[in-house]
Amino acid sequence: MTDVEILKSLYEAINRGEIDRALEAMAQDVRWSRPPDVPITGTLEGIDQVERMWRAFLGSSGRFEIEPTSFEQNGDRVLAQVTMRGGGEDGVGSFEFSGAQVFRLAEGRILEVHEFRSLPEARAVLG
Repeated sequence: MTDVEILKSLYEAINRGEIDRALEAMAQDVRWSRPPDVPITGTLEGIDQVERMWRAFLGSSGRFEIEPTSFEQNGDRVLAQVTMRGGGEDGVGSFEFSGAQVFRLAEGRILEVHEFRSLPEARAVLG
């Protein structure tokens, strides 16, 4: 499976609420860095913290999905442009925003994720 296929599978699992399946793509010591102006900000250390983040998103919003719109790869890094959507079934607390995620993978596992609000910032990390 290519790195991009791994990420597509990750997004599909998240969108179906299959957190355990999504976590299978990650290294136990994964690091996930989030921008300062989003819910659950900072750097998450390890698969347990990432799991808590995803369960919090799915549990609090009623609906949560990530739509990847494009992928760019440079070596062991993949940039995914994404749109995130969520909110209650009645529309209360709904949100939608676009950004980018840069993944570093090795041996079929996600080692690092950095999230960005802007594509230029993400491309700088992509290299």
